[in-house]
Parts: sequence; structure tokens; C-alpha cells
Amino acid sequence: MKSKFFPFLDEGLPRPAVRSRDRFAWVESSFDERGTSSKQEFLGISVGEKKIKIVFLAIVFLFGVFFIRSAQLQAFQGTSFSLLADRNKNKTVLVTAHRGILYDRHLTPLAWNVPSFAVTVTPADLPKDPEQKKQALSHLASLLGTTTGSIEKSLAGKNLFQPSIVKERIGYDASLGLSVALEGVPAVNLVVEERREYGFSSSTPSLSHVLGYTGRISEEELVAKGVAYHLNDVIGKEGVELSYEESIHGTTGVRTVEVDALGREKQVVSEDVPIDGYNIVLTLDQKLQKVAERALSETMKKMGKKRGAVIISDPRTGGIRALVSLPAYKNNDFARGISSQAYSELLSDPSRPLFNRALYGEYPSGSTIKPLVAAAALQEGVVTPSTTVRSTGGLRIGEWYFPDWKSGGHGTTNLAKALAQSVNTYFYMVGGGYGEFKGLGVEKLVSYFQKFGLGTLTGIDLFGERDGFVPTQKWKEEVKNEPWYVGDTYHIAIGQGDIVVTPLQVNAFTQYFANGGVNYRPHFFESFLDESGERGDVRKPEVMKEKIVDTRHVEAVREGLREAVVSGSARRLSTLPVASAGKTGTAQWHSGKSPHAWFTGWAPYENPELVITVLVEEGEEGSRAATPVAYDILKWYFSERKKSIDKK
Repeated sequence: MKSKFFPFLDEGLPRPAVRSRDRFAWVESSFDERGTSSKQEFLGISVGEKKIKIVFLAIVFLFGVFFIRSAQLQAFQGTSFSLLADRNKNKTVLVTAHRGILYDRHLTPLAWNVPSFAVTVTPADLPKDPEQKKQALSHLASLLGTTTGSIEKSLAGKNLFQPSIVKERIGYDASLGLSVALEGVPAVNLVVEERREYGFSSSTPSLSHVLGYTGRISEEELVAKGVAYHLNDVIGKEGVELSYEESIHGTTGVRTVEVDALGREKQVVSEDVPIDGYNIVLTLDQKLQKVAERALSETMKKMGKKRGAVIISDPRTGGIRALVSLPAYKNNDFARGISSQAYSELLSDPSRPLFNRALYGEYPSGSTIKPLVAAAALQEGVVTPSTTVRSTGGLRIGEWYFPDWKSGGHGTTNLAKALAQSVNTYFYMVGGGYGEFKGLGVEKLVSYFQKFGLGTLTGIDLFGERDGFVPTQKWKEEVKNEPWYVGDTYHIAIGQGDIVVTPLQVNAFTQYFANGGVNYRPHFFESFLDESGERGDVRKPEVMKEKIVDTRHVEAVREGLREAVVSGSARRLSTLPVASAGKTGTAQWHSGKSPHAWFTGWAPYENPELVITVLVEEGEEGSRAATPVAYDILKWYFSERKKSIDKK
């Protein structure tokens, strides 16, 4: 009987195991008489233990990759993606605070703000497709009249989510057209900002050395300033703008607005209003500054000179009323964006208009130092006001001759005459001694020079001040590898040799004799000014030095400086409307060039209001170049300016 299901098998034959296909396992089957299987086992595909492990590890690996990527997206990049998602509906706008206004002491505005426009690009909002991004930047470049490369350079390395300025200082008329053309352009905004304006930049450019100017913050400055400043901020770069940056700048506000798909603002979500910077009143008198600049400029022009400085201070407080350095520059050129060519011309100018001679210039003091020598000699008992020496034209030490400026000398000379006529022989002997007459000596001279502030900074509230230099015996031996000679002492006793000072230092020690024995720290800040016109945080005078010498010795020096105006080297000032005192100086500094000309003094003689110091580089003689400048300034002030002030 043949099987119903397997007819090719004979009924009586034994049932062999059936091998299906090579890839399948053996299967044992038994059939009953009807051909129906009574037992059937089917294991399917055979998988070895090794293969199972491989499959398991693969599954674990895939799950690990999924887990790590998920963690990365959520934990590490979640904030960024959240921000990107949020930016689809919200936009953060920085609101710049108004920079504080600078006033002179009579509340004449010196620096204020004017509206300006700028175009910004937020890199994260640009099209992601490279070709579309390129087209967008090219279109923007054509609207702004610039190049794609220039825009890309402005955006390079900047924060993707902060708007970066690609075009600034756009005028009002041009901004109207741009506001329409840029409507709906993604990533691009036309923003209103402020530009600094200096009202007397052209008429009184010397104010630039005091006020300084502002400019866009650099990457280095941004890092140094910290979170209080932002990418597009304008900050002070020089002068008062730099010194009082934190007070003038204010605090930037933040506004969050909801935008539509095209980036158009719909409504304000939240806002932190900006806090405006403080208005500052300076000690400057703008009109006095202008007159001082004009007087110095006209005198130098007559003499064919180009470089000089004037400092005028209040001996009752140390406040600077005027500070002139010529030649000067126009700070509006910087605030409006100076061209590279114009800046290069300023840097290459041999007269160095960017150099503030009043603070940075270091010059031999000439005879302006003689009041210090006289005060020291009185204090140390080397001389009295009535001590006399015989001036016959100079002193000879061996082969060396140290001359007076007057041929034949000045005859019998006491302290007052020595100061009035600037008698070198007197100060040679007082400073270094001669024969049996014992002078101060180098150590005491250096000590008193330092007490009066030479060789140290005054601490004025402008950056960059220089400290001058007072040579010492030890310095010469170590640096020049030479011994100190009595001739070196003679030289520094009349303000020559290696000693150098700044005009500011000379003005500061002149204050000491003007006010009777107090040296105040020079400064420009006077007070803050609120919106109602009330002054706050008025600066109090800060005493630097006092009681360096006894009051009677100060008075003796004062009398000598008064005599210089009555009958001496500064008698040009004798016709002023008020009594005055002062000292001229002629400082040699180069064998082939003319000496520098100095004058320093004060007025009125009693109850002084102004201390004035004048320097004319290569001005030849103090009485010829510097004293006339002081005369013109003081005459105007006490005949015109003071009357108008007193009427207020």
C-alpha cells in the first residue's frame, strides 16, 4: 500500500529520516497507516551560540548609540535647540542707554548725543542653505553699497545669536529708503543708535585732549569689560570719555518681542528698560580754554613755533580750568569714523597732534624749579631771605665754567632778587655750595624735589600721565657708570642736566606757593548732574602735600616771585588788572636747537584764583615766548571773563 502523501515510498519499507535542505536541521517523523504523522518536530533555522552573541551585542550597541545621541540632544544641545525654537517666535533686542552728557563748570554742554542709524545682521537667522545665504548677503551688500566680503568680515567670529553691525553712521535720509528695502528681509534690522558729538571740536580742538572720544568696543575690550557690555557698544577711548566710562555709559536694556514668520515684530513680551549714564560737570571753563588756545596759537605763530602747552588750575581746589596742547586734533573725526588715511596722517605728523604735551611731555624745567630750591635752602637753614652772594657772571670749578645768563653777573644778590632776576650763581651756590659756602647737596635737593612731587605722578583723572625724572647719585653711577660731580648738582639746581618734568607737575608745585602751602591733586571731575539740574557727589579738594616747608619760608618765596613781576623777568605782567606773581624759565635741551620757554605763576597775588603754566617748545626765552601768552590769558580773564561770572 502506497502512502497517500508520499506515493514514492513503498508501504513495507522502513521510514528513513528526511533531510529537507542543507540549511535545515534533521526532522524525525513517524506516520500511521493513513499516512498521518503521529509525531512531528520542526526546529526552524539553526543559529549557533556565537551568532546569538553577535546579534545581542549589535542590539546593545545600537541602543547605546541611540541613548548617547538622545542625551547629547537633550542635555548638551537642548538649550541651543530650545533657543532656536524660541527664536522662531521671539526676538531679543538690546536697547542702548543714553550716554551721559559732559558739561563745563558753567553748564555749557561739551559732549552730547545725536541720533544715528545702523544695519545689523543676526547670523543665526540667515538662510541655512549656502547658496541662499550667499544670495541674501549679496542683496544686502547691494543695498548698503558695500561688498559681500566686507559683510562676511563683520560677521566673522561673532556670536550667532547676537546682531552684529555691518553698516553704521547712516544718515536720516538714507535710513528712510533702507527701512523700506529691508522690510521682511530675514536676519537684517535697521536700528537707531547714538553718535557722540563734540560741540567745540572745530573751534577749540584742544578740548579733544581733555574730552577724548568714543568708538566701537573691540573684542579685547569686550572680554575685559564683562557682561555689562555688548558686542555693538560704543565706549570711551581717550580722555574723560575713557576715565569716566563706567559712569557715563549707563546700563543697556533688553526687550523681548514676538515676531511672525517673516521676522516682523508683533508685540513686546518683556522689557528691562535701560538706565542712562550719568551727566558729568567738569572743572573746565570752555571760554577760558578757547582764549588760552588762541593766545598760545597766536604767539607761536608770530615766532614760527608749532608746539606748546598751557595749564590753568584753581589753587583753592586743584580743579583744572583749562588744559591746552598744540597742535591738537578734532575728536569729532574719530566719533564720526575717521578714515585710515586721515588717521595715518595724524600719526605721521612730526608735530604729533595726538600727543598731549601738558600731561605726557617731559622737559627740563629750567628756572621754574628755582622756587623749590629756594624753599629747601630756607627750610634747611642754608640761607635766610637776607643772605647775599656776589654774582660776577658765573662760577669756575677747575676747567669747568658755570655761567649766569647775564654777562658780567647781577652783583649782590639775596633770595628775592635771585628769584626775580633768575640769578644762576645764587642757585649754584645754594644747591651745590662753593668754596667755604656749604649748599644743600644732591641728596637734600633730590629729597625736596620729590616732596614737591617731581619724579612721581600727580594722579590726575586722565590716563597716560608721565612722571618725569629726578636723577640721583646712585642712578648716575649705575646707569652712566660715572661719578656724581658738583657740576651735576649745579645743573639740577637750575633745572638743567638730566632732570625732566611735565607741565602738569610744574603747575602743581606752583599751586603750593600760590595758596600758601597746600598742594592739591589736579582733577577734571567736579560733580554729577541729574535731570533736574541738581549737582550731586561734588568732589572735595584732595590734599597731596602740605607743610613741606614752614609758612614763613613759603611767604619769602612768594615775595620773590612777586618781585619777578614788579621788576624782574616777568614784568610783562605788571600791567595786568590785578597783582600777580610768577617765574620764567629758559630750558636748554639740545645743542643744535633753541631752548624751551617756560612761565608759571598765579593771579591775583593775594587770594589767588588761577595758577597758569605755559610751555613753548623751542621758544628760546621764557620772558619772550611764554610770559606774553600768560599775559593775554590773564588780562582777558580779569577784565572780561570774571565780570561776566560775577554777574551770574
